[in-house]
Amino acid sequence: MLRNKLLLTLCLIFAGIGAYAQTGSLTGRVLNTEGEPMEWTSVQIPKLGIGVSTDKKGEYVVPNIPFGTWEVEVMYLGYNTQKTKLTIGSAKVIKNFTLESSSENLEEVVITGTLKEVRKSESPVPVTIISSKIFQRNVTSNVLDALYQVNGINPQINCNMCNTSDIGINGMQGPYTMILIDGMPIVSSLSSVYGMSGIPNSIINRVEIVKGAASSLYGSEAIGGVINIITKDAQNASRFFLDYNASTWGELTGNTGFSANMNDNISTIFNVDGYYYNTPKDLDKDGFMDKTLQQRLSFFNKWNFKQKYNKTASISVRYYNEDRHGGELGWDPAHRGFVEYNEYDNDRNSGGYNGDYVLPNGYSIYNEKYAKGFRVPRFLNESDRSEWKKEVSAVHSDAAFAEDMKYQESIYTSRLEIVGRWQLPIKENVTLQASYNQHDQNSAYGTELFMAHQKTAFGQAFWDRQFGAHTLLAGASYRYVWFKDNTIASNNGTKPFETFLPGVFIQDLWKMSAKTSLLLGYRFDYDQTESANGNHQNAVHSPRVAFKYAPDSQNAFRASLGTGYRVVNIFSEDHRALSGQYEATFGENLNPEKSISGTLDYEGRVATEDIGLTYSLGAYYTHFFNKIYPKRDDRNRTLVYYNVDGDEYARYIGASVDIALNFNFPLRLTAGVSYNQAELFEYERDDEGNKVGDKIEASDFEFSPRWMGVYSAAYDFTPRFTVDLTGEWKGPMLLPTQGTMETFDAEGKVTGSMTDPRPERSPRFMKMNLQLTYRVGNVEIYGEVKNIFNYIPKNLLVNVDDPFNDRAGVYGGLQFDTEYNYTAQQGRTGYAGIRYRF
Repeated sequence: MLRNKLLLTLCLIFAGIGAYAQTGSLTGRVLNTEGEPMEWTSVQIPKLGIGVSTDKKGEYVVPNIPFGTWEVEVMYLGYNTQKTKLTIGSAKVIKNFTLESSSENLEEVVITGTLKEVRKSESPVPVTIISSKIFQRNVTSNVLDALYQVNGINPQINCNMCNTSDIGINGMQGPYTMILIDGMPIVSSLSSVYGMSGIPNSIINRVEIVKGAASSLYGSEAIGGVINIITKDAQNASRFFLDYNASTWGELTGNTGFSANMNDNISTIFNVDGYYYNTPKDLDKDGFMDKTLQQRLSFFNKWNFKQKYNKTASISVRYYNEDRHGGELGWDPAHRGFVEYNEYDNDRNSGGYNGDYVLPNGYSIYNEKYAKGFRVPRFLNESDRSEWKKEVSAVHSDAAFAEDMKYQESIYTSRLEIVGRWQLPIKENVTLQASYNQHDQNSAYGTELFMAHQKTAFGQAFWDRQFGAHTLLAGASYRYVWFKDNTIASNNGTKPFETFLPGVFIQDLWKMSAKTSLLLGYRFDYDQTESANGNHQNAVHSPRVAFKYAPDSQNAFRASLGTGYRVVNIFSEDHRALSGQYEATFGENLNPEKSISGTLDYEGRVATEDIGLTYSLGAYYTHFFNKIYPKRDDRNRTLVYYNVDGDEYARYIGASVDIALNFNFPLRLTAGVSYNQAELFEYERDDEGNKVGDKIEASDFEFSPRWMGVYSAAYDFTPRFTVDLTGEWKGPMLLPTQGTMETFDAEGKVTGSMTDPRPERSPRFMKMNLQLTYRVGNVEIYGEVKNIFNYIPKNLLVNVDDPFNDRAGVYGGLQFDTEYNYTAQQGRTGYAGIRYRF
């Protein structure tokens, strides 16, 4: 009997050992909330004392795990540890993890809101961080196109002929956004319209965005907000990288670069980026190209230096060259530079004679060397055409004529940027920064030639130190802007626009407690501007206060109040004035624009074993003083610039919501919605801008939609295969239309009228893009369809048979113009590309 019990006990023991000996493996991938693989992340089962680290793709395999239910810990410094109970009951169990950065540990560092490095969670100023990885979720050739994915950011197309764009924040137009590269204000004024498309995504480490006035730190132009494009450091870049793609429209984009460590302290990165598109398309059959033809090339080189006391230095150089043109199909490039013949009489000694200068608008300076000859007007009959040519030849026997010249807008751009930063190799935190840029532009808008040259130099020094709960920062800066063109901005090239802008600033970041912090800032600038509009000197005071309250690590409230200003600057910002569609004049000596702006922001987080949710709510109010605006007279084709005065003002008010969802399976969702009300409150005025009543009237600003939003979804079918869905939508926005225009006969008598058929407000629309990415080792192969639903705006142009307004100028009616736009005309487009990093 005892023997049988002993045998039974031994059998049960061996059976248990056999059961326990059954093992399986746990495998999967670890990503951060932005979908980036996390290398060297620890995946452990503490009770069993086993664990592994992820590889560079974020993948891991934990082998030989006994069957059973175990608690798995996933840990990485600076991220919240994730603990999950998993049952191992088969040979292979797959589990992917998404880690959120922790506000209690090391996390993302931002500099844009306070000018010094602080953890994002501790900054009283809300800063939106856009990782370079996000740009790869949608095929774009430059940062301007990529920023369509950011809620509250409105890249606006200024011209449906040349496709130039700028970036607005919170409903404001592009000129009120300060764009920085590595903290330096070198993309502004002229280059904000033509230079942004030349910044390739491949050189960008991240983009930091501050919404709201920031002039207390950054001075002029930071009224609507700041976009700081931070380039990659050489020591952190791939040794070799490339990214090439092609589209079904015939676009070719290529990017190649490398980085190298010269020694332990010196490293460099070099990048070449190019874009080529030369396939005219006219899907709406209006006789004009839907997308501007472009050829651009950009070179970038950056050097990083390590110094004593862990201080760093860097210098970067970028050169950008572009040739773009769009317009009527069949344009002959040889006709570029032919202008209108503006002879008022045949007396060479009279003020009305300007035929010998062959210059637009009758001006006699600055364009003379660029004009090649005369465009032959589109006469109603051949006899009038022949008679006109005889009259011109009588004055200019060797006159060159452009027969049947097509309307085109052609822009040659050349740009040089130099940026340097040096932290002094001493124990104190002293930083010196300097930048220089030179922007040259040669443009032809039909027969109007726009030649512009701009130089901007900037220097800044600041010191910061912590005193207990206070972190003080103080500094001084100097900015010099020189600009010359052939418009009223510089009196046709005779009076260059110059701004001398010295400034000092101070800031105190006071950590009042573990939950609250207060930022107090003040800046003083002395604006000395000399221009054709008149000289002025202004002392500008820019205070700011920001407050943050975080009751716990999952919630944060922020509030800020600040002022903004912008020196008088209208050049390059109004396509109507530049292209000759309207004659621009100053109605008065313009004063700098000023504003006061307040923002409220709440950010919250919810994290469980199954889901991670981040959400933010924001609201803002901006009140403009001295707002500069053009009074447009469609009949006389004039733009007269004024400051709002007295009880007149401009107002921007709005709110936004952003959410990001991450699941314990590889799905990531984001969405954002913004509401903005941008209005001008002014007295009733006549066509010349004169006040005709005491009633204040409210009107919407053009190109500012009340509602707009973005969305995205990403899913990893396998660690190698990812699908990204991205998109944007916009509500109606006010657009510039001509209303009802009278028509005349040859004697100037009214014969009737014509009404602009284009709607005053744009329709609602949505665009969606789908991208597939497959990874093999260091290679990524991707394909995308953009604008899946093939949304194309309609009725953008009027009077397409008379683009030079030969007949409309005499007989009245609708004028040809290219300013009516609300989204790109490019329809559904397929892309295929490859990336490689080593």
